[in-house]
Amino acid sequence: MNAISFSGGETAGSIGIKSNNQIRKNPIETPLQTPGGDTVNFRGKDYEESSSAGKTLLKGLVSIAVVVGALGLAHKKDVFGKIKNADVKKYIEKATEPCYKICHKAKELATAAYNKVKDKFSK
Repeated sequence: MNAISFSGGETAGSIGIKSNNQIRKNPIETPLQTPGGDTVNFRGKDYEESSSAGKTLLKGLVSIAVVVGALGLAHKKDVFGKIKNADVKKYIEKATEPCYKICHKAKELATAAYNKVKDKFSK
């Protein structure tokens, strides 16, 4: 009968990790031990994602900025202008118009700040 090892609570499919007794501390003294040919190890590598609250918040803010920018650009380019249904078109306009205004205001603020910095260093 083949021996099956379910280490770490996983039940199937991941690549096994070598156990601590397989790591050689001194290659001359301890030979590398290989598992038997009839054993299967379903223990996967535990990846610890170092995610802080700041990283999560920053990722969320960047995603929101991308969505708002995309909707603002869609309003500017009149992407949804060919929609024939007036109700759907009205709701899309309600969603994209504020995004366009936010993008326009952000562009004005960034341009004004850039010009201030440029004027300060050009003197």
